[in-house]
Amino acid sequence: MNETMSKMIQTPHLEEGYLELILGPMFSGKTTQIIQIHNNYSYIGKKVVVINFSEDKRYHDTMLSTHDRKMIPCILSDDLVDNWSNTLNPHYRDLNEADVILINEGQFFKGLKDVVLDMIEKQGKIVYICGLDGDFKRQKFGELLDLIPYCDKVTKLTSLCSVCRNGKKGLFSCRVTKETAQVVIGSDNYKPLCRSCYLHNTKE
Repeated sequence: MNETMSKMIQTPHLEEGYLELILGPMFSGKTTQIIQIHNNYSYIGKKVVVINFSEDKRYHDTMLSTHDRKMIPCILSDDLVDNWSNTLNPHYRDLNEADVILINEGQFFKGLKDVVLDMIEKQGKIVYICGLDGDFKRQKFGELLDLIPYCDKVTKLTSLCSVCRNGKKGLFSCRVTKETAQVVIGSDNYKPLCRSCYLHNTKE
């Protein structure tokens, strides 16, 4: 082993970051899991910051909430890049001093990939992101899936099919309204369906 290689191996690394993606359709418990992670890290004294997409105010104007109204404080934002990199942003210090960063509705944030890679690989942050793995047409949604090659763990959650109601897994978010835009926020606009029910309800 040459001297250069020896020095490379012996050089201590910066604290390693961690990235976990929590994916799944509507009503699969993604936000519930994020809240549990928040509570676990808070219990051991870690500084945890939660970011939620600013238009997601289904249950509360300032808190991250599950469908059954379990809530935790959060930063509401539509610009993750500015929150993370602009020193004049009111949330810059909290984010950069956090041990753990939890991002809800990750599919909506532009610039997600570059910001998260900076968080975990340059700043050594622990990051969890939850969001949809596909839109109502089962197409790629935002930059969330682009982070899979970089993450430590991917968790795929499922719901139960709300149509056949026989216990089959609800894999896909089916839109029950006529809007065609990719971004339509609101739990009343979607139902989780199994594969068979999804194909039956979306065939043209």
